[in-house]
Amino acid sequence: MRNRKKLKKHVVMAIMAAKKIFDNNQGDDHTAYAMAQSFGVSRNVLQKAFKEAYGMGIRDYRLKVRMELSKQLLAEGKDAKEVSITVHYSDPSAFNNAFKRYYGVTPKEMFDFNKTLNA
Repeated sequence: MRNRKKLKKHVVMAIMAAKKIFDNNQGDDHTAYAMAQSFGVSRNVLQKAFKEAYGMGIRDYRLKVRMELSKQLLAEGKDAKEVSITVHYSDPSAFNNAFKRYYGVTPKEMFDFNKTLNA
């Protein structure tokens, strides 16, 4: 088992605050670099500590949050264009491509299949 280095208090506070921001602002412009600067830690320290604490890197975590929200909104009946704007994709096709890479199916395929099952 690898020895885990104890994180300094300000680093722990930074990763907790970063996670909270990511959870509440899924697609905004909070980059790892900008977050690290605002909390007074290096980007590498923030990324490494975040991955150690939450089991995935910042980029993967942010994608997970965006995809979970998009799936929820689509299940509520929102259309893909509206969802792509809500989760801050540049256009619906970029959103559809990201959704398909993440879930293996397009939003339409996922929710048409669900409608068939529930009919």
